[in-house]
Amino acid sequence: MTTITWLSFMVITAIASFFVGTVFTKRQYENDELEKEVEKAKNELEQYKQDVADHLASTDKLVDKMKDNYEQLATHVQQTNKLLLVDNTKETMPFFSKETTEQLQASLDQLAEPKAHANITDAQPTDYAQEHSGIFSGEKETKPTKEAVS
Repeated sequence: MTTITWLSFMVITAIASFFVGTVFTKRQYENDELEKEVEKAKNELEQYKQDVADHLASTDKLVDKMKDNYEQLATHVQQTNKLLLVDNTKETMPFFSKETTEQLQASLDQLAEPKAHANITDAQPTDYAQEHSGIFSGEKETKPTKEAVS
């Protein structure tokens, strides 16, 4: 009986060891999977941090470009304002001589009142005829007969 006892003890130990090994192996496998997932999550987090840092760097470059463009635009506007607001009271070379300008001014002063200021509401238009004329005169034109012509 000792042999059978030993054999049964060995079989029971082998079966128990198999189950215990399976449980520990399963736990170890799950731990390894969890460690892989943790490592993957850490790598994804690092990649995300790097992407955010790259994005912020490119945004910073764009903001710097925009700031430079704004400064150039502001400088351009200031220069344009200076050009447009130049003091026009400075003496400029006249188109006509002084005598010619005086004569033109005198002739302008002598002109009659401009037509824009004249009271034209009472006047008739210049192409208006008071009496019938032309084909509307009411007179019939008589054609000469053959006898009158000869």
